[in-house]
Amino acid sequence: MQETKGFNKQSVRLKLSSVLILILCLFTIVNSNAQTKNKAIGNPVNLLDDNLTYWYKLMGVPHKTVQGLPPGTPTGDGMYGKSMGANDPKEVFKVITLNGEKVLKVTGEIYGGLTTKAQYENYHLQLKYKWGSKKWEPRLNLSRDTGIMYHLAGSDEDAFWGAFLMGAEFQIAQGSTGDAFLIPNNDFTSNTIANIRKAKGEKWNVKSPLNSYYGNLQVGEFNRSENFESELSKWTTIDLYTIGNSAVYLVNGHIVNAIQNIGTQKQDLSVTSLSKGKIQLQSEGAEVYYKDISIESITDYPTAIKKTAGFSETVHWKSGIALFTFNNYSFPEQLELAKSTGLKYIEGYTFGKAGPELRDSLIMNLSPSGIQKLNKMVQKSGLKMESLFILGGETIDKWKRDFELAKGLNVKFVSAEPPLDMLDAIDSLAGVYGIKVALHNHWKGKSDYWNPDLVLAALKNHPNLGACPDIGHWPKSGINPVKGLKKLEGHILGIHFKDIAEYNNVTIKDVTIGTGMINFPEVFAELKRQNFTGNINIERDQKDLPNNLNSVTQSIMYCDKITNVAPTISTPLPLSILAMDKSNRSIRHSVVFKLKNTLTDLDKKQFFEEVNKLAAIIGVEKFEILKQTNIKTKFDYGISMIFKDDEAYQIYSYHPNHLAFIKNYWSTKVEDFLEIDYEAITETIK
Repeated sequence: MQETKGFNKQSVRLKLSSVLILILCLFTIVNSNAQTKNKAIGNPVNLLDDNLTYWYKLMGVPHKTVQGLPPGTPTGDGMYGKSMGANDPKEVFKVITLNGEKVLKVTGEIYGGLTTKAQYENYHLQLKYKWGSKKWEPRLNLSRDTGIMYHLAGSDEDAFWGAFLMGAEFQIAQGSTGDAFLIPNNDFTSNTIANIRKAKGEKWNVKSPLNSYYGNLQVGEFNRSENFESELSKWTTIDLYTIGNSAVYLVNGHIVNAIQNIGTQKQDLSVTSLSKGKIQLQSEGAEVYYKDISIESITDYPTAIKKTAGFSETVHWKSGIALFTFNNYSFPEQLELAKSTGLKYIEGYTFGKAGPELRDSLIMNLSPSGIQKLNKMVQKSGLKMESLFILGGETIDKWKRDFELAKGLNVKFVSAEPPLDMLDAIDSLAGVYGIKVALHNHWKGKSDYWNPDLVLAALKNHPNLGACPDIGHWPKSGINPVKGLKKLEGHILGIHFKDIAEYNNVTIKDVTIGTGMINFPEVFAELKRQNFTGNINIERDQKDLPNNLNSVTQSIMYCDKITNVAPTISTPLPLSILAMDKSNRSIRHSVVFKLKNTLTDLDKKQFFEEVNKLAAIIGVEKFEILKQTNIKTKFDYGISMIFKDDEAYQIYSYHPNHLAFIKNYWSTKVEDFLEIDYEAITETIK
């Protein structure tokens, strides 16, 4: 079981991924007076006026205790049921004058979100809040709670509890302001995910181990470092900074939390980066007041925050995907796969299929109008194709054909392995078209450029030629990639990133980056020393099933981990939890729980019938439903199951039947629970 008690934030439980993803996190106290000026690109905009011009209301499900609703208004438990949409008859959100100031009053009586009409990215949002005296069901006996939702994705109709759009949250709550939450969509088919640095069960801390946290398609919580809230009736200042798919939280001028690699993940495990979206101010069962709500566009974090928080230097290379990685797909399908990784740059190639719209013609054979359509596909995807792998040929006409294609696609350079006896002609042609040629290498016996020394010889007296080393091919010929990069310093236009399992073996295929023999920390150190600013394109020759997306995402995670990249780079590296521990250790998962006292015998029977269906899910090896026989705890029942390994456990966790059970039965019938994951460390205890 992996669910919360009615999804109350206090009882959220998060699963640790078996993969450590290196992330940048911030931990320190920064006084707001010491901060330097934002790198602003516009004046702050006041988002609060009498008519709430910048906002619209999205109201959830009224609790059955709410009085004064229009006749016929559906009510429920305050969370699940028919939402009210834009209707706000109780004026849950209203601008008032308080002590001579314009203030937004949020009664909290009905769950809802005051939502911006526009989407925002790269900004500094600042506001002040203080609590009122009233609280309401379903949080009448719980701590005061509200929050700022941001980078919101999805439609209003798909909002969680009918009120909160899928995205990240800056938690505002009595005693826990500055926590971060990740909110899924309404039916749990998509979830917001992110990275943070903190140890299991502890608070955010830059000195903690680097861990990957994700929500398992549930609400996810990241605790802030310390409590810097003002007294209950005093104003507390909130600052939310976002750059790309990262965010930094400040409470009364103190950094208390930071998350990055914010994204959304579907049930098929595909990940889309979240770097912009709408903003919501929540109504969540407590009376609260907001004032001085302003937003300012920025190009980077304030210098003091960036420095004190420990961001590494901005990485200047351009991370991307070589579309040949998905060569068993057509061009539009390749774009979708590349886009799902969250990286911004791609390298195309000329011998792939252009897609159904262009009759699956080979890209190299497209007419000028076909090239224009292909270019529009790239533009529509939001990706940037700065390089193109071309075949050229043995005649100058074939090279002209490929240069015309490259020109029509507006690429900056092409990668190729031209015949040695045509280098003079191709260098001249590159000069005419204004498109450089980067000499690519395969291995010894296949390529004229297998050795960096051969590349250097070819570059001599050819000013329009450069290098595109494929560092995964070098080891096949016994060449150390770091030494190869050193030799080509100053000539590298782009790089193909692969890993390889052994040296001096031309027959083997590449492996996922970080799992082979190449020392990538040294590779990145060398590129940093060279101040390399070009394209790095991850590429796979090996064909994994159903495609190479899993491997590519693992490769991105690994590169993110070892480079400690700042979230201000032009292509923020995304989070993925696809890389799972493939060890054969057996995972034992158990949960003990107490059902709600209001359940009838028929309710309990139906509940356990649904529990028993979980045993049929792929990956479950042993499944038992338990009943307390000797009362030692408050829990009456339990479930115990065994999985072959972590991968089987992950399959179970994401299975639609398990997710449906969590939503429809567990969350509505379980009052409290305790879950444990454990592995056997000995076969027997002697």
